[in-house]
Amino acid sequence: MTFDELSILPALAQTLEKRGITPLPVQELTIPALLQGRPGWIVPRPGSGKTLAYLLPVLSRIEPERPDIQAVVLAPTHELAMQIYRVASELVRESGLGTRIQPLIGGVAVSRQIEGLRKKPHMVIGSAGRIAHLMELGKLNPRRVRWMIFDEADRLLAEEGMAHIRRIAAAPEKAPCHIFVSATEGPGAVKAARELAPDMELLKVREERINPAIRHVYLVCEEREKIDWARKIVRGLEASRTLIFVHRGSTAERVAERLNYHGLPAVDLHGARDKLARQAALERFRKGEARVLIASDIAARGLDIAGVDLIINLDAPSQSRDYLHRAGRTGRAGREGLVVSLLAGPETRLARRYAGELGISLEEVRLARGTLAAAPSGRERTRPAGPTKPPWPKHP
Repeated sequence: MTFDELSILPALAQTLEKRGITPLPVQELTIPALLQGRPGWIVPRPGSGKTLAYLLPVLSRIEPERPDIQAVVLAPTHELAMQIYRVASELVRESGLGTRIQPLIGGVAVSRQIEGLRKKPHMVIGSAGRIAHLMELGKLNPRRVRWMIFDEADRLLAEEGMAHIRRIAAAPEKAPCHIFVSATEGPGAVKAARELAPDMELLKVREERINPAIRHVYLVCEEREKIDWARKIVRGLEASRTLIFVHRGSTAERVAERLNYHGLPAVDLHGARDKLARQAALERFRKGEARVLIASDIAARGLDIAGVDLIINLDAPSQSRDYLHRAGRTGRAGREGLVVSLLAGPETRLARRYAGELGISLEEVRLARGTLAAAPSGRERTRPAGPTKPPWPKHP
């Protein structure tokens, strides 16, 4: 199937064809429904093309001649909002559309955003708090909004943020098409979504939850050794881009400091950093100036960073769904990837949980001369023993 066959705007289809992008399963499922204005809860797997799944039908239906805000996209973090904004802006620019888009996030001068709203944007993308604030000031009027998108809906619809959400959702004169996007279907979030869109349908692709091109391994070590083992793995495997997950911002800073000291360019991303520092870290990583990004789950949630070859779980996730989100940062768009979990003592039981609940093959390994080999006493699952080279070319 092609994007032309999905009936999106021809200019958008041509842009995607020039980029060599073809429809992914979640896009084939959701685009026809959303073009018809049917509200839905999109259940993508990480890296499956969820942003284009809702942007393409919305951009295809926006009427540039109308000087109204026609679409509102809400995101739980500034980084995710700006990522969506970049994707949408590039599509509009390359396709020659007249659609105007305005980002609205906290940490930016309200006066600048008010100036942007005077240009009559057709789509606004941002945080619920800032959009609700601009509505209170009388500077943003979404009464003619036709599309309302909730990216990472399971977080947006948490009870503590629902006051802003309800205010925004109640503003349109006519009920808009509500689109909720989340890889997880928490009962509380789904209930809140149905309050806003009682007739929404579940748009879920029947496919493997984790890309089969991703290899999953774990290495047993002492807790105090984890940072050194992460450093050895980064240096030995020479991935072009590595993402290391930790629980705390202080750990992220400590790991980045250690890697930089040993000549491995690294940046950290966590909630305690201000917005400008987080944006600068992401930009360095995207440009390849830093080969390693150390991040907390919350900071990295929903971010689409191309070319991540290696994931290291320095702090192991306690839940399989969190492992799923982390693993989804690699192996995107058909690429191969590798996930290495560093487990200390009792944490080894988590390996069995991940394998059982997610249906993945997971083996114990050791690092030997820059390659991963089955541990002598390793509990291997379905894969042959012996050394394994990383699935990417050596970093120059």
